[in-house]
Amino acid sequence: MLEAARSADRNVYGWALEHRPIPELEDSDLAVVGISVSADTQLIAALTVARHVKRRRPDVHVVMGGNLTTRMVSRWQEEHPFFEYVDSFVSYEGEDALPALCDRITGADDRAVPGLLERDGRGGLLRTPAAMVDVADLPTPDFDGLPLDRYFAPGPVLPLQASRSCAWDCAFCSIPFASNKFRIRRADQVVRDMAALADKHGSDTFMFVDEIMTLTSLRGVSRQLIDGGHRLAWYGETRFSKGLDDELARALRDSGCRRLDLGLESYNQRVLDLMRKGTKVADIEPSLQALLGNKVPVHLFCMTGFPGETEEEALRTQEFAAETLRRSTEEFGVPYSTAANGPFILDVLSPVGERPDLFGVELIPPGKDEDLAFDLDYTVAEGLTQEDAVRLTSGGPKTSTGAAFHRGTWIGDAEEWSFLWAMAEAELPARRVTAPAVSYPGVDAVTMVRFADGVRARPSTTGRGILLHVPSSDALLSVPQECHPLLDGRFHAVADLWESFGSTAMAATTLVRLATHGAVTFEPVAAASHAHRLLWYAAHPHEVTDSRADGSCLLTSPETGNRVRVSAAGRLLWLLATDGVTAADLAARSRLQEQQLRPLLEDLTRHHVIAVASLHPDLLELPLPTAAAQRAL
Repeated sequence: MLEAARSADRNVYGWALEHRPIPELEDSDLAVVGISVSADTQLIAALTVARHVKRRRPDVHVVMGGNLTTRMVSRWQEEHPFFEYVDSFVSYEGEDALPALCDRITGADDRAVPGLLERDGRGGLLRTPAAMVDVADLPTPDFDGLPLDRYFAPGPVLPLQASRSCAWDCAFCSIPFASNKFRIRRADQVVRDMAALADKHGSDTFMFVDEIMTLTSLRGVSRQLIDGGHRLAWYGETRFSKGLDDELARALRDSGCRRLDLGLESYNQRVLDLMRKGTKVADIEPSLQALLGNKVPVHLFCMTGFPGETEEEALRTQEFAAETLRRSTEEFGVPYSTAANGPFILDVLSPVGERPDLFGVELIPPGKDEDLAFDLDYTVAEGLTQEDAVRLTSGGPKTSTGAAFHRGTWIGDAEEWSFLWAMAEAELPARRVTAPAVSYPGVDAVTMVRFADGVRARPSTTGRGILLHVPSSDALLSVPQECHPLLDGRFHAVADLWESFGSTAMAATTLVRLATHGAVTFEPVAAASHAHRLLWYAAHPHEVTDSRADGSCLLTSPETGNRVRVSAAGRLLWLLATDGVTAADLAARSRLQEQQLRPLLEDLTRHHVIAVASLHPDLLELPLPTAAAQRAL
């Protein structure tokens, strides 16, 4: 981790900080920088930021907190190398700890800092006991300073809590370890916060980040939203229970709930009992019937390979999840339900990790260089092995039935994505989104062009370009600043747009890219008075990877993620078409015969590597390649 934080050539976070330094570090009154680390995927970024702060402002106190931090520092017995960039760590909750730390550092107060871990100056550690926060006293969450207006989503999906920690103690979970005891907030406080944030930020979408929303929270929040006449959309996570009935499901729908995540884990009572899950299989189908019958989409969390589970039981869960998704669409008309199935992960701080002997498990100790390992390898006395669990969730014949696919669309890593689709009640796209077929009109000086319907555009943060999201091709584009006139959403004459570009070649290439993605709409004003010239252009700024000795390579579009392997001849045509070229010039410069050239052009066009444009001769004179470009070719 420390090596990654210091890496100058491989660490994208370090590169970004060097090119876009944190302006607040110039503030001479700055005394404390806090960094929250919720998951291990954030650790490299967090250490990189801490290093950057210490290099720029060694006088500033850097403190790190969050769920992962709590789990990580609980095992430290002596001064850790991370203290090179971090002055102190806070375990558990930070609402009381951070103000106390700031007061101590600035000299305003010397009261104890709950959960603080710091060096003792002799290679050891000093720990202050943690304290629980009274969630009833928490203010409305403050998102000031975050660029909420920069997201391409219809609006930011803001996080909220109706409760903290978890009231259960499932054998596979370490949440209770790192989040203190379970506490619940009053429903009127929660809805007050939702209304205040909606009014302040203009956002009507919320995600409850509770570890679990109890029936008390679900009933209370729903009733408060309905009685208050609020028109907000939200989703959260809960568990199957007898009380998740038709009356509650109807209230959830009426209050704006458009997704409910449920910890299914297994559709076998014996396995649920092994997990100490506390749910009954008999309550699962009635709960689903109530939710789907009231048009509330569900997401099923499934787990394969809990110690003692058999393959037959694992497949039964996968088949039940697949059947639920089918019924959701075909019987209930709810196409937004999803499911995700992953292998059992043995968390060292979970009940299984702390008492493996009770679950027929033997831990395989991590290597000496794995001091941050929280997930341990293991063997079992009976049932599916660790390897079996991986096989059944990532390579087995039943994989897709339990993975986070719906109608062939992968949505397991983006729960906000499916929530927003459900909120809009929009039709889900096909699994592989491709750019729509584009009809290139005869473009001349009087042709009008604008951004297509649904395209969202904004200036880039650097001020040197325009960022676009094109839903029809699922593409993110960065186009030159010269496209700025199109931001007003109105039609503009191509000739006027041309004048803002430094070269006709750049203007034409940009227009072809936009058209290929389906990002613009053309409106010819009048029939062209002259014949148009057909030119071939590179459609996307593909990147070359996996070049081979025969000249072939893999072309990857960073805008769509599409990849296509091309031959040496196809690669040559793509290079020749960088700034626009006629078919005759392509034939002459590639030395390909017509019977070879035509199929190649058709294949490259079908894969959106190159595209053809019809441009008026008065609008564009074909640019000649520079000497440097000729040498490159």
